[in-house]
Amino acid sequence: MAGVRRDIAKLGSIWSPEIEWYARAVRELWQRPPSDRTSWRYFGAIHGFDLDGWLQNGIVSQNDPLPPSSEQLRLFEQCQHAGWYFLPWHRGYLAAFEAIVRQTIADLGGPDDWCLPYWNYLDTGNAEARDIPEEFLAASLPDGTPNSLATPPRGGTQVLGPQEWFPRDIDLQAQSVRRYTAAPGTNGYGGGSTGFAQFGNLTGAVEGNPHNTVHVLVGGLGVDRPAGWMSDPNYAALDPIFWLHHCNVDRLWAAWMSEGSNLQETGAAWLGGPFPRQFQMPNVEGGLSVFAPADTLPGGPLAPTYDDLMDGTGASPALVASVSQPQQGATMPASLSSSSGTHSTLVGANDDVVTVTSAAVSTRVEFVDAPTAAAGEPSEQRLFLNLENVRGEAPSGVLDIHVSAPGDGAVPASTFEHVETIALFGLAKASSTEGAHAGNGLSVAIDITEIAKKLAVDLQTGLERLDVRIAQSSGVGSPITVERVSLYRQPVD
Repeated sequence: MAGVRRDIAKLGSIWSPEIEWYARAVRELWQRPPSDRTSWRYFGAIHGFDLDGWLQNGIVSQNDPLPPSSEQLRLFEQCQHAGWYFLPWHRGYLAAFEAIVRQTIADLGGPDDWCLPYWNYLDTGNAEARDIPEEFLAASLPDGTPNSLATPPRGGTQVLGPQEWFPRDIDLQAQSVRRYTAAPGTNGYGGGSTGFAQFGNLTGAVEGNPHNTVHVLVGGLGVDRPAGWMSDPNYAALDPIFWLHHCNVDRLWAAWMSEGSNLQETGAAWLGGPFPRQFQMPNVEGGLSVFAPADTLPGGPLAPTYDDLMDGTGASPALVASVSQPQQGATMPASLSSSSGTHSTLVGANDDVVTVTSAAVSTRVEFVDAPTAAAGEPSEQRLFLNLENVRGEAPSGVLDIHVSAPGDGAVPASTFEHVETIALFGLAKASSTEGAHAGNGLSVAIDITEIAKKLAVDLQTGLERLDVRIAQSSGVGSPITVERVSLYRQPVD
């Protein structure tokens, strides 16, 4: 992969040549028919596609040519979410997109070494890091022509951070998760093991936040205005900001792999990718190229080079390779096969499906091994709260989670402790039974070890059950169901 990807905030003043050429290329790619594999709309459909919705929103017309149905089945609706292919698939997607934009810019008379910038929204050294870059908001380019970077609808916020409808901040907590692959019911950096799945069975830590959080903050939930494209996988990749956001998520993975103590998945099933359906992307000639996750690892043909792996990533300076080295980021962390991962144990679950509308709902989870749990969670164990098979009709949703530990008899329940606010990007897509790779909803595992210890101490009688309170954001009432709320225990590595 040629060139170095750079922070948009460090490219110079507004409308740096890199961003102005990007805007011109976006305009050119929009003009190509959606049947053209190098077109903007074709690449958007690779991530997600809804013909009726695209027609209704004027993205395509009845007269626009589309690829043959057989090609749509192979190339459209590929995006991998809520599973361990999320990161490598999107890395390959970025590489294919970047190459086509680079060629388009060269054909327009621009440089032939263009690289996709990243939006470093977690850089604490930049006071404006969380602002949507100005170039994506301006009505026109410097030459006065319409700005293709600002045309997509965005119903969220222009400055990333907690909102009344989404009381959650973006952060780098995911970067402290050591293992890539999650055991059932636990948290992993890259998600749970899946086959080819547009939405799999367990969301990874970095996908949950900042990835999902940024998508929903930019796109919105339709609280006071219609939700924007970034909140729906069927439209998200049509927004030019999508690509800078995903470039930064990819950079976080590169930084995570630079930390030698982290355990990157290297099992054969992951390295070779899903079978029989493999990952395919258009190339600059309009042909198709197959790639596997192994190609995306440091030293592989799809591994990118970034100007910096420290600012806004939480990485240790001593462990981050210098950009002056030939393969920046090529130092791999410790590897593992998913079969060698530590096991997890189901230790509790509620009895009923939970449906959350505009009012909060509580459900009780009893420990199945209460005598052991009553002594508190051992220091060498981690406890995870799971929301399993979460389904809903909205493109995305937000759930706010609190827990309390009720005692026996007259012992009063402890005060509810806030656990997490979850962004459910692609909720409707993951819930639809019509898609070939969807229908199971979304599942999320939350580490509640420290909260559980505190609740046990407050009770003074040990922890035998949890009350879990689940609420939607203010002003959102479209029902969201949680099939099961469960607790899993996992030994610490």
